[in-house]
Formats: sequence, C-alpha cells, structure tokens
Amino acid sequence: MNQFATIRRAQRLTGPEKTAILFLCLGEERGSKLMQELKSSEISKITRAITAMGEVQSDIVEEVMREFGQKFSNYGGIVGSVEAARGLLKGFLPEDRVDSILEEIESGVGDNLWEELSKLDEKMFADYLRKEHNQTVAVILAKVTPDAVARVLPLMGEDRTIDIIERMVSIEVLPPDSMAAIEESLRREVLAKAGNNAEAEAEKQLVKVFNKLDTKMFEGIAKQLEKNIPEKIRSIKQKMFVFDDLGKVPANALAKVMREVSGNTLPMALRGAEKEVRDHFLNALPARSRDMLQDEMKAMGPVKSKDVKKAQSDLVEAAVQLAEAGDIELPDEDEGEEMME
Repeated sequence: MNQFATIRRAQRLTGPEKTAILFLCLGEERGSKLMQELKSSEISKITRAITAMGEVQSDIVEEVMREFGQKFSNYGGIVGSVEAARGLLKGFLPEDRVDSILEEIESGVGDNLWEELSKLDEKMFADYLRKEHNQTVAVILAKVTPDAVARVLPLMGEDRTIDIIERMVSIEVLPPDSMAAIEESLRREVLAKAGNNAEAEAEKQLVKVFNKLDTKMFEGIAKQLEKNIPEKIRSIKQKMFVFDDLGKVPANALAKVMREVSGNTLPMALRGAEKEVRDHFLNALPARSRDMLQDEMKAMGPVKSKDVKKAQSDLVEAAVQLAEAGDIELPDEDEGEEMME
C-alpha cells in the first residue's frame, strides 16, 4: 500500500503547493539556493506544502511547470515528504533550525489561516463577513478564536448576530471542496487586503518598542527621526503611552492595572516614579494596601534604573492590554489641553 496520498488535479492545488512542486523539481542543491532568497514565512508555507504533499503524478507536474513557462514533460513524478523538505532546508539552514521548522509544521504550529484571521482588526473582518451569507459567517466564526468572535459579532448587528449564533450551534461539517473555497476566498479577500496595512502594523509595533526603551535612549533616537521622518515619528509619538501617563488614569482603572502585576513589580516601578505619579498610585489603594506598599518600597534599598524601567514597562503593558480588552479606558493624547477659540 502506498504510504503517500496522490495528487491528481492541478486546479485544486494552492499557490504554496505549486511552488513546492517547483522546488522539488529543482532538486536539493538548486532548490536550497533559491529558498535562501525567500522570507521565513514563505519558507514555512512551502515546507508545510512539501511535507504534506505526497505523490504528485507526472501530468500534474507538467501542468504546474507550464504555469512557470517551462517544459518538464520528461521529468516524471515527484514525491513530497518530510525528508524531501529536510533535504531542501539543510542546504542553507543549521540542523537545529531545520528540526525546529519541521517540528512546528508537524505539531500544527506556525502559518495558520484561522490564527491570522483571529488577529485581524475586527472592523476589517466584519466588513468582509457582512457580504457573506450567515451560514458562511457561522462556519468562519466557528474556526477563529473566541476572542475574535466576541470582537466581531457586536459589529454584525443584533438580528444577524442571533441568526449566526443559532447556525453556529447546529453547524455541520462542510465538504472539503466547499471549505477549501471559503479558505481561498478569505486569503484573497481578507488577508491579502490586510497585508496592505503593513505600514500601520509596523507603526503599532514601533509604538510598543518605543514604550519599552529607556527614556534617554528614546529621546536621542526621536530627535534624529524627527529630522528624517517628522510626520511618521509624530504619529508614533501621539500613539505612545508611557508610565507617566498612568498618572492620568482614573483610580478605579489604575487599581485594575496594579492587580495585573505581581512580585515586586509595583514597588519597583514606583521607586523610580515622579512624586505626583507615585502619589496618584498610592491614593488609588485602600489605606492598608497603601501602607504595605510603602513599607515594601522602603525595604527595597537601592535599585537599578534598568529594573525600575522594566517594572514600569510591565505596568504600561498591563494597562494597554486591559484597554485593548475593553476593561479600562486610557486617557486621550489631547485630554486636559486647553481649547482655543
């Protein structure tokens, strides 16, 4: 009995599968050199396709090669497998990295349509779903994370939400062809468009990075960036939320932030805080908790600035996560500024 499934219809192949066939035809040496020119995410997709492909008949190989403008009619069949992928990867990656990539694929970790959709901006995701039939929406939402469903459903309207939930409760398994069509549409219509927002995502990432940098280091970097890319750095700075901004967070919300950290994070962060900010934290606590925190701070002795910065960064991250979850609201950049007539 053949241990491999056989691929017989080229029109059912995905882009990564067709690319995988090309790499297998190139062989280990040439395929490895070509893979070095690809991004890690692309390598992962192609490797995943190779490991799961199995046997590919020669007529399918010919049809795929025709798309690349080449003639491989006399090449014969090829076989995709874990070992075939390993042979390609080991030509330019260390052995431990090859093992790591294959372990990720075999365990189902890594590139995943549903994981990527779950991380999307809910407005963008909802815009796509509104165009689809409720049964299709139910199938899609049954695959993404509960957090993503909770963010998207409120944007669908009450009537549609009720119908979608009813369909999710009684959902049936779709035929493979139907599921494949939905997945292809999601990749083309949703993830491809989301990729066009790469600049916005990069900006979000930089906001998080800058929030974690030492203040003096950031000020030095920002000074030069303001000369080179003034508009972009101004936009990033407007989105930044730093430790001192916690001094503007209402007491009840600040109490939630403090409960999110453990150990000596809170006393360490306050040891390096400005008096006004420190007092705001202390006033947000009940008298007994406030006294205990002050005792902890006194007992710490001298502390390193890098430890203070790390603790303050942890508190900022906790506040941002609570805000993203809708548990608290962070102050706006312009809050408290005087309005001019």
